[in-house]
Amino acid sequence: MIKLINILSIILIICGYKINSIICFKMITLTTGPPSDLGWNNMINQGRIGVAKAMNIEDSRLYVVSGRNDTYALLLPLIKTGEFDLVICSSLDHGDACKEIATMYANSTTIKTQFLVRGSGAPTNNLIQFTYNYASVNYLSGMFSGLQTKTNKIGFISPGISAGASDCFVYAFWLGAKHVNPNIKFYYYNVGSYLDRDKAEGAAKSLINDYDVDVIGDTLDDFTAGNVAISRGKFAIGTNGFPQRNVYGENVVYTYAYNWTKYFIPIASAVKNKIPPSKWYADFNKDENLSLYDLSFGFKVSNETKFRIINQTRSFASYVRTLHPYFCNEYMEAYTQKYNLTRQPNSTNCITTTGFIAIDQPVGDMNFLGNYTITFSNVEFPRSIQIGFSIVSGLLIGFVILMMIGIVKYQDTPSIRSASPFFLNLTLFGGIVVYVGIIIWVSPISTHQCNARFWLVTIGFSTLIGSLVVKNIRIWLIFDNPELKIRTITNNQLFPWVGLCLVINTVLMAIITSVGDLKAIEAQGIDSLGKFEYMTVCKMNNIGASALYSILAYFAALLLIGVFISWKIRIVHIEEFSECTPIANTLYSISFCLFVIVPLMISPQTKQSETIILCVTGLFIVTGALLIVFSPKFWRVFVNGKEGSNEMFSQRKQSTVATARAESAGRANSSNSLGYSKSSGRRANTISSSEGFTDDTNESSLSNETK
Repeated sequence: MIKLINILSIILIICGYKINSIICFKMITLTTGPPSDLGWNNMINQGRIGVAKAMNIEDSRLYVVSGRNDTYALLLPLIKTGEFDLVICSSLDHGDACKEIATMYANSTTIKTQFLVRGSGAPTNNLIQFTYNYASVNYLSGMFSGLQTKTNKIGFISPGISAGASDCFVYAFWLGAKHVNPNIKFYYYNVGSYLDRDKAEGAAKSLINDYDVDVIGDTLDDFTAGNVAISRGKFAIGTNGFPQRNVYGENVVYTYAYNWTKYFIPIASAVKNKIPPSKWYADFNKDENLSLYDLSFGFKVSNETKFRIINQTRSFASYVRTLHPYFCNEYMEAYTQKYNLTRQPNSTNCITTTGFIAIDQPVGDMNFLGNYTITFSNVEFPRSIQIGFSIVSGLLIGFVILMMIGIVKYQDTPSIRSASPFFLNLTLFGGIVVYVGIIIWVSPISTHQCNARFWLVTIGFSTLIGSLVVKNIRIWLIFDNPELKIRTITNNQLFPWVGLCLVINTVLMAIITSVGDLKAIEAQGIDSLGKFEYMTVCKMNNIGASALYSILAYFAALLLIGVFISWKIRIVHIEEFSECTPIANTLYSISFCLFVIVPLMISPQTKQSETIILCVTGLFIVTGALLIVFSPKFWRVFVNGKEGSNEMFSQRKQSTVATARAESAGRANSSNSLGYSKSSGRRANTISSSEGFTDDTNESSLSNETK
C-alpha cells in the first residue's frame, strides 16, 4: 500500500511538473508602437499571439516602448523578478538596452531570461540573435514599382542613418526598379524615425506634389505614406510588412507581409527546452513553410508582372545571398571605390555584407532630397475679413470727415453753434481714431501693431466718451440750479476735464507699453491649431494685464458717471440746447452693448472670433454713438436751412421745469420774509436768441428773468 502511494505521488509530481512547465512559461514582447499601426508592430504582435496559441502560453505580455533609456527603465525591474523566460526585443530601438541587461545577467544562476534581439552578432548564454534579409524584399518591391509606374517617377521614404537605419535598403529598392525600367527617376527622403506620422505624411505629399511621383515605397513602421497616396487618388503599395490589402482592398496593388509566427515558435520552443542560444536567419525559402514573406497582388496587376516578381523570389531562394543582384551589379565597382567600401574576394562588382550595410549615399542616379523637416505654418487672420473691416472702417472715416466738414460749414447755425463746434469735432475725431485702430487691429500682427492698436482704440474711446460725458456734466451744472443763478461755463473750463481723461488713458497705456512687455509672439496649441501650426498673437505680462484691466475699469467708471449724469438731467426738455437726450441715449447704448459683449468675451473664444467680436463691437458702438448724437443736429440744419431757425431759437421760451423750480423758490423766499408780504410774480428760466445761444467757444449760460 505504501509503495502504491509513493508511486502515485511520483506520477503526480511528474505530471504536475509538466503542466506547470507549460503554464509558467512567460514571455515579454517589446514593440515601438501599438499593434494598431498596421505595420511592423502589428505583425510582431501577430507573431506573439501565434506563439502563445501554439505553446499554450498564458502569460504573454506586450509593452510599447522606444529608446534605450525608456526600454531599460521598463525592462530591468521585470527581469529582476526572475519570472520571465523570453524577451523579444523586436526593434533596433530596443537593442542596446536588451543587450546591456542580458550582459548583466549572462552568468546569473537565478535569472533565467533569454533575450531575442535583432542583429547578426554572436549569441551568448542568454542572448539570441536574429536577422532577416530585408534587402531581397525591397528589391522585389522596387521591381514591382518600376513595372507599375505610369509617370516613370518613383519615391521612397526611409528612417535614415539618424534613426540607425542605413539607406542600403533604399538602394535595393531603387536597383530593383532600375533593372526592370531603366527610364525611372527616383527620389527619396529620410525622416529620422521609423514612426513619425507627421514627417512621413509631409514627405509623401512632397513626393507627389513636387516631384509627380505615382508610386511610393518606404521602410517605416506604419502605413502613413500609403494613406497619403490613396487620398491623392493613387494606388499604394504595402512595404512595411503588414497585409495592407486585407484592409484597403484594391486601393493597395501589392503588399508583402511578415509571418513571424514561423520563426518565433521554434525560438520560443528552444528557450523552453533549454537549448543553447543561436543565430536565426529569415528570408525567402524554397519551402513556403519557412519563407518569412507572403506576397499579395491586386486584381489589376498583370500576369506578366506577377510572374516576374514570383520568379525572382524563387531565384533568391536558389542561391546564396551574397550573389543577389543588390550585392553584385554594374554600380558596385565605382561605388565601393568612391566610398572605400569592401568588396567580396575575387570580385570587382560585388560588395560584402558589411559594405552593403554601410551604404548611406545615393547610388547611380538616385536623387536624395535630404532629411525631411516639417515647416511650421503661420495661421493668419483671414484676408477677406481684414479687407472687409478695413473697407468698412475706411468708408466710415470718410463719412465722419464729411460730418466734420459739415460742422465747420454750418457752425454758425443755432443747432451747431449751441453744441460747441469744437467739442463736436473733437467727438468726431475720437471716432476716427477708433476706426483707424480697428484697421490696425485686423492687420498682420507685429509688436508695433500690438502697441498701436491698443493706443489708438483706447485714446479714441477716451476722446469720444470723455467729450460726451464732460458735455453732459456741463448741462447738469447749468440746469441743476435751484436758485436759477446765471452760470457761465466756457470751453476753456471743460478742456482740462477731457484732458484728464486722456492723461489717465495715456499713463495706463504707457505702463502697458513699457513695463507691460506688450509684444507679438508665435503661439502654438491654441485655437485648435495643428501640431505644426502657429499663430502670431499679442502677449503682455502680468503688469501689462493689470494695467489693461485698469483701463477697462476706468472706462466703466467713465460710463457710470455719464449714465448717472444723464439720469440726473433727464428732466431737462430744452433738447436743442442741452443735447442731454442724444448723449444719454448714446451712453445707455454703449453700456448695454458692453453688458452683452463682456460675458461673450469671457466665454472661451478663438483668437479670430475674439478679434471679430471686438472689431464689430467697436464699429457698432462708435457708429451708433455718432449717429445718435449728430443725426438730429444735421436734420435740423437740413429742415430749417443754413440761415433759418425753428421757433425755439427765434423767441424766448420758458422751461416748465425751471418755472416750477422758480415758483417753489419764490414761495420759500416769501415764507422767510418775517411776515412782510411781497408780491411774487411768476419767475421763469428764459432763453433768448440774443443771449442764451452764444457760441459755446465763448460760453454757455442760463439767464433768469422776471416777468
